[in-house]
Amino acid sequence: MYRLRYAFLSCVLMLLASCGGTDSSQVLAGGVQEAAGNDCSLTGENYQILGVMQDWYYWYQNLPAADPAAYSNPERFVEALRYQPLDRFSYVTTQAANQAFYGAGQYVGVGISQLLNASGQLQVSDVYPNSPAANAGMVRGDTILTINGTPVSTLVANGTLNYGPATVGTAVTLEFEHAAGDTHTVTLTKTVVTQPNVKLLQVFTAGAHKIGYFFFQNFIEPSDNELNDAFKQLKADGVDELIIDDRYNGGGLLSVAQYLGSLIAGNSEVGQTFATLNYNDKHRGSDYTFTFNSEPNALGLNRIVFITSNATASAAELIINALKPYLDVVTVGSTTFGKPVGENGFNICSDVLYPMTFKMTNAAGYGDYFDGFAPTCPAEDDLTHTLGDSSEASLATALYYITNGNCGPYAFAAARTLAERAAIMPAPKKYGWRQLVNGY
Repeated sequence: MYRLRYAFLSCVLMLLASCGGTDSSQVLAGGVQEAAGNDCSLTGENYQILGVMQDWYYWYQNLPAADPAAYSNPERFVEALRYQPLDRFSYVTTQAANQAFYGAGQYVGVGISQLLNASGQLQVSDVYPNSPAANAGMVRGDTILTINGTPVSTLVANGTLNYGPATVGTAVTLEFEHAAGDTHTVTLTKTVVTQPNVKLLQVFTAGAHKIGYFFFQNFIEPSDNELNDAFKQLKADGVDELIIDDRYNGGGLLSVAQYLGSLIAGNSEVGQTFATLNYNDKHRGSDYTFTFNSEPNALGLNRIVFITSNATASAAELIINALKPYLDVVTVGSTTFGKPVGENGFNICSDVLYPMTFKMTNAAGYGDYFDGFAPTCPAEDDLTHTLGDSSEASLATALYYITNGNCGPYAFAAARTLAERAAIMPAPKKYGWRQLVNGY
């Protein structure tokens, strides 16, 4: 299974191919492969990781010299093997966590996503329903002051911003402040959290336009049915413009990206190249081109607007790149993360290794966006309004662009604020893709 995500959480289906060789149709149909070897001691697992990296890694020629016996866990060994500075993505996770996320959108945490504002404050950007954070009264826009008694500013400065192990039952004490200024301290117990994938479906009427909108969280297995239902409703409502809010979408499965692209583009692009996967020179036979499919609920749009941020990554960036040769693609918000590479999975003992194994290009052959996609219209992620509120800055800018053909009067100020924030703390680059897109 092609994965274009992180996985903070994150089995996929069992293997159909061996590490010795596979073709793209097998991987697409089947999922994770089995690595060669059966020594599951710590050093043995690290040697299996090294073998896969030497064979399948996109940058295998740039692997540093690293002794498998010198690392205390597979995560640190994979981190040592990454080709810097381009690879911030390769990782290893457990098979159980992998299956939970991709099969059901679940992970172990307290149920929030977060961002650093222009002043360096850590703010809650979303709270997932029925999670420990939601049950404790946390809402979008809250400012987290301390984590387990340590000021957030200290954690950021030390590069240790985290909530502890992803283990059910782990307690995390947060001090946070509501927008009204009242401060609260709560101890949250980590549990299995389910992220919704498609939510806040709405239709706005502006002049002659009927503008559809929805918030999209993940490219995972349950997303297909949710997307189909959303586009069925949008088509019935007669929308002629669409805004997809991908501001916290870290990616996921390529098959879901292909499906969403087909729903957007419509039948006029059926059979045309959606994206091509390009492997290293040891596995040219695995190169594969995905095409647009015919979908009954496709809208066949001439223009698509995506709301983005520096948490928009991987498959969420791929679809922007894939649609550019065919549609007018407009992005509103801030520059995306920059992940034009994807991974195959390899079962190793009880873990799954996800090394970067291919680079993705669109129909025009472009795929060099390691610095992300800059927005057409800069806009802030406005935490003073709920997601889906037409007055929220990013959504308001997207609606303005559709109805007026320009970014509006606040784009310059937004660009300045975004630049100040990036200068203060380029968090995604510092903490990496997995921590960026994981729910907490």
